[in-house]
Amino acid sequence: IEEDSKFKVTRKVLGPHGQHMKSIAQASGAKLRLRGRGSGFLEGPEQRESSDELMLCVSAQDPAGYEEAVRLVRELMVRVHDEYSDFCQKMGKSAPHLEVRVHEGPRPGSR
Repeated sequence: IEEDSKFKVTRKVLGPHGQHMKSIAQASGAKLRLRGRGSGFLEGPEQRESSDELMLCVSAQDPAGYEEAVRLVRELMVRVHDEYSDFCQKMGKSAPHLEVRVHEGPRPGSR
């Protein structure tokens, strides 16, 4: 989902005052970072937003915490996708097919 001034996907993912991220971090012990287009997260020495698709990066100290964080993130993403589909219908746009994709390990070209 690309950032849209009316839908505000970044805010939907983060939650009010970052509450969605805080609750996932507290429940799992994981660290979460929203990055990519529309995230507002500035990277590298250039301090620029990545041109990658919007993504939520998860890291954890142990496998159990990681699995719990991924489970909770997946639930959140499904809710945001459902809200976006409803938004598209209300705006008279066709809703795109959305899916939660999980990529584990470094992305190609990231290191």
